[in-house]
Amino acid sequence: MRWNDLFADLEAQLEFGQWQAVEQDAAELTRGLWAELTLMDRLRAALGQQVRIMLRDGRLQTLVLKAVGPAWVGGADGANALLVPREAILSVDADLRRAVVPSRPLQAGPKMGSVYRMLARRREPVQIVARHGDTLAEGTIDRVGYDHLDLALHARDEFRRTTALRGFRIVPFEAIQLVRASPMGLDEV
Repeated sequence: MRWNDLFADLEAQLEFGQWQAVEQDAAELTRGLWAELTLMDRLRAALGQQVRIMLRDGRLQTLVLKAVGPAWVGGADGANALLVPREAILSVDADLRRAVVPSRPLQAGPKMGSVYRMLARRREPVQIVARHGDTLAEGTIDRVGYDHLDLALHARDEFRRTTALRGFRIVPFEAIQLVRASPMGLDEV
């Protein structure tokens, strides 16, 4: 009888040891997967949710995430559509612990230049906020280069007409902290 108890105990220890090994393997695999995730991957898991983003000037911007690209997020704050480059994000306030993280990392998708080109094609009036938080310019994007855009300056609530133009400005992408458009301005993204 004691031998049966001994064998049962050894068998239980063996099964427990195998279970621990499986748990350790799963934990290691999970750590490996997390090591490959980018901030943009995490934010894709929050599509449709409201998040608060601290911008590089220290301001908090609340928005409902509508789209996430490899180096930008797009959303709405109620009155405006917003486009935020990855470099402008200092932190994100959102509880994403239970959010389902996409199975594949985000490697492709429209880059910032492509999104700016889409706004230019639509002739969408925009407001560009600079790195320090002040409004840099308002108007319509005319052309988009590799690392900059050309903006025809006019009030955001006016159409781009020759009589409304106040000049032109070239803006490097890295100077941009935030782009505001009409609520439907980023629907195509």
